[in-house]
Amino acid sequence: MTGPRTGLAPDRSAFDGGSIDNWDGKPAQFGYDSWRTVSNWSVDYGWWHKDPREPVLSDRIQGFLDGQGIDHFADRYTLDGTPLSTRHSPGMVAATAVGSLAATPGPVSRKFVQQLWDMPVPSGEQRYFDGIVYLMSLMHVGGEFRIIQPARTKP
Repeated sequence: MTGPRTGLAPDRSAFDGGSIDNWDGKPAQFGYDSWRTVSNWSVDYGWWHKDPREPVLSDRIQGFLDGQGIDHFADRYTLDGTPLSTRHSPGMVAATAVGSLAATPGPVSRKFVQQLWDMPVPSGEQRYFDGIVYLMSLMHVGGEFRIIQPARTKP
């Protein structure tokens, strides 16, 4: 479940993809817990290439955020693209860069990867969450986040 124009996913949704209201009774919006959705579908596509919707979603969210300004887009939105904050987060930039594993190769997807490579290690108040997403994103985009098969033991 994503915004049809933005590719933004809500923090919470039902297993069938339907919407779920937050604890306050308001619809779930795109926020901190949804940043990683683009990483999840893009890694899935990068590894398995099974779902043709994943490149469409990556192109959509990268295009929307690039249109907001890659250096200053907000870190929370309604699903239709109304900003809910003024904070620009390195963790969200990093997670969206992983979207390039599924996105159409081109200037926008390259721009997100370049932003990730050029980004300093997150610091300050949000350094833990931003830093973990940043580290995982570097591993994904750098090809170091891989499936490690268990060692086979002889009977």
